[in-house]
Amino acid sequence: MLKFPEKFKTDVINRYGTEGQIWLNHSNNLIEKYAKKFELENVQLVEPLGVNIVMFATSSKWGEIVIKIGSPSSKQEIKIIQQYSENYAPKCYYSNPEDNVMILEKICPGYSLDNLENLEERIKVFCTLSNHLLIPVNCAETFLTFDEIFTKDLAFVKENYPLFKDILWMIDIAKNLYEKMQKINLPKYILHDDLHHKNILKSENGWKAIDPYGIIGERVIETAQFLRTELKYTNLEKNEIDKLISLMSKYYKEDKKLILETLYFYTIRKIIWQTKIKADSKTISSLITSCKNLLEMLDLKCTD
Repeated sequence: MLKFPEKFKTDVINRYGTEGQIWLNHSNNLIEKYAKKFELENVQLVEPLGVNIVMFATSSKWGEIVIKIGSPSSKQEIKIIQQYSENYAPKCYYSNPEDNVMILEKICPGYSLDNLENLEERIKVFCTLSNHLLIPVNCAETFLTFDEIFTKDLAFVKENYPLFKDILWMIDIAKNLYEKMQKINLPKYILHDDLHHKNILKSENGWKAIDPYGIIGERVIETAQFLRTELKYTNLEKNEIDKLISLMSKYYKEDKKLILETLYFYTIRKIIWQTKIKADSKTISSLITSCKNLLEMLDLKCTD
């Protein structure tokens, strides 16, 4: 029986409540079930864990593999990973939607994009990979939309007004910017929606994406997680943020201002989410500071 880190268990329960506790209690049974089914050996957790349980193991059938037990919120991943080309994502050897379990190719050497030192090269890798992962919407009923998720976030704000009273004006700006983008009526795709540096890994034959969330939204939304990670890693000043957004606009071929606006409302969504899961105040304060910097760059009113 594997022992899960206490922080991981706490995070799961904060996110999913009773459903999360049931999932945790059942997970070791699933690990035992699939270890026996596929004769897995050397099963070990890949830490730090995010919202899913991820393990390395050795299979008599496939060799070195990754076994993944999806959390209650990650039921989309099996649907989307099966639509990706093996040139840009790991092979899926086996999946069971009922158990939300996947057995995947282990990517080697497997170092992540943040190991690439040059900013412009990181952006080029992201743009190439992202464009190859875009899936035209032809099965919309099986995937959540960004609009549905953001609407739920705003409902949570309304229901928990005291938690957000100091930044309601920032949330209103985010809502207005998102509505403005909707009016443009841009094409929608099934997006990875978590394409940050740690989810872009170097394989023997190129870069591949792991851990797709899978939502329907405008292409520009895909840039937000990557850009948020760049800001987190590099602590950029405003002129450097401008350079970052300019490079993304150049290689991703999206309007610079639209990228910046998307980054703003996406970051507001992260503030709401981090508040919902009871993240530490330092994390939330850092996100709020990022939003204020973005507002200044957008030349929008910034008041404390």
